[in-house]
Amino acid sequence: MSETDKLNASGTVVPPQGGAPAAAAPGRTSKQAWLSLATVGLGIMMVQLDGTVVVVANPAIANDLDAGLNSLQWVMTGYLLVLAGLLIPAGNLVDRIGRKKGLITGLVGFTVASVLCAASQTIELLIAARVLQGVFGAMLIPAALAIIKAAFPPEKLAMAIGLFSGVTALSLAGGPLLGGVMVEHLTWPWVFLINVPFGFLSVVMAVIIVKESKQEPPQPLDLPGGVTLTLSIVSLVWALTHGQEDGWSSVSTLGYIGLGLLLLAAFITIQLKRSHPMVPLELFRIRSLWVGCLLMIVTMFAFYAIIYYLNFFLQGMQGKSPMSASVALLPLTLTFIVSAPLGGWATEKFGVKGSLSFGALCIAGTSLLLLRLEGDSGLSTVGPPLVLGGIGVGFMMVAATQAIVGSAPVDKAGTASGMQQSMSQLGSLLGTAVFGAIISALVTSRFSGKLDAAFGGAGGRTVDELAGDAQVQKLVELGFPPTARTALEKELTSAGMSADQVKEFSATFTQAAHDTFISGLHTVFLISAAVAVVAALLSLLVSNKDTKGDQMAAFV
Repeated sequence: MSETDKLNASGTVVPPQGGAPAAAAPGRTSKQAWLSLATVGLGIMMVQLDGTVVVVANPAIANDLDAGLNSLQWVMTGYLLVLAGLLIPAGNLVDRIGRKKGLITGLVGFTVASVLCAASQTIELLIAARVLQGVFGAMLIPAALAIIKAAFPPEKLAMAIGLFSGVTALSLAGGPLLGGVMVEHLTWPWVFLINVPFGFLSVVMAVIIVKESKQEPPQPLDLPGGVTLTLSIVSLVWALTHGQEDGWSSVSTLGYIGLGLLLLAAFITIQLKRSHPMVPLELFRIRSLWVGCLLMIVTMFAFYAIIYYLNFFLQGMQGKSPMSASVALLPLTLTFIVSAPLGGWATEKFGVKGSLSFGALCIAGTSLLLLRLEGDSGLSTVGPPLVLGGIGVGFMMVAATQAIVGSAPVDKAGTASGMQQSMSQLGSLLGTAVFGAIISALVTSRFSGKLDAAFGGAGGRTVDELAGDAQVQKLVELGFPPTARTALEKELTSAGMSADQVKEFSATFTQAAHDTFISGLHTVFLISAAVAVVAALLSLLVSNKDTKGDQMAAFV
């Protein structure tokens, strides 16, 4: 490792010798910085909208392209695997080739891939185009955050990240609504074609407004490190996305987890031996950076416990349509739109540590308030905790991003941005996987007892068979939606039950299923609250000094 790539024993960066592109100097924020923020915000909005509107369009895609559920899952899985796997290597690449060049390449590539998605006549072509979107999205996202860091003075970086996160929140809130309108009144290809005007305008603005910044001199690309890290992340993401389906103790799941960890160990070994590593391990001697990485995982982990499983409550248990469920979750997403910029202001004013602690406690409060959730709970029960959750996520996400990106040297801004996004992806995947496994285990252990109690032990053989049916248990994990109840009633009718018997049996069975689901949901919220409290304690390890740009001159 070169002299310019070192930190001293205390974790403080050793100033480099010679010239290098520095971050924006302290002082007044330039007009060009704000215009750069608007440019990258518009580009990120395109990527974020695409991720949410596709979910709404899936049924129409399945019908039009004659795609089964397994093929349809690859429309999301293919994109996610490539995006998650390439974020850190792509961030490292844009540091070398230039953040402006990386942004424009990502914008152009993502826009072209979106057109290919819209033009796909088979599900295989659509999956291939989505993989291509993932490749260019992985370049675009870290380039955007790196440009923000280079454009803004250190003391204004938190505010800029807050506004940037507000754009993300706006996309999350508006995506499902926009997707529903386009699918209902136009056709599914329009959920991809909507990216074309966003992409075109973003490219024009990037060419005119954004200033180039990169490593000087550029370091050699760490190809062995990039390959092993990408394969490691892809292997772990694959295990997390398929663990519940294949079984967490299955040979396949454990094999992919083991392979991912083995490749991660190989990556660390490579980084220790390279003179110009992709991720200098000395970065992790900056305490605020590695704590920020942990907190980004924890933030998304707790966030998905709320938003992901509330969707099952709203759509499964209460039978709402996807559009109605999205509307019911608006208190969370709309508050996030406001709280992210507010979190940036608070982080700038009071420091990263205070914003992180406050946000974590808000998320803990949200989870505890959601313990009041029952089958017939309405907006008065769901709304207030979602508002509190929106505040917590906004403050935590901005502050954790500041802890990671703000603590890293400016010459590693792209790499740090890729790390931040990778931690976000990992946290969301862990949230869905871990909590999914918990609910599955709880349904398996509690459902039979709930049925016995509901039927007073007089349910007979039919109840025993249904209680042990793996497919029925899967439906309970999803909130036992109205379609499941309808299917049960048809099965009971075909078995010779009278209409009155079917109605009574179905009502009792559904109530037991819902009670089981709610008890599992309460357990998830309790764990989420505990995790958020741990996050609040972890935030005390963050140093406000580390995140204010003191490290920015190194690694050049």
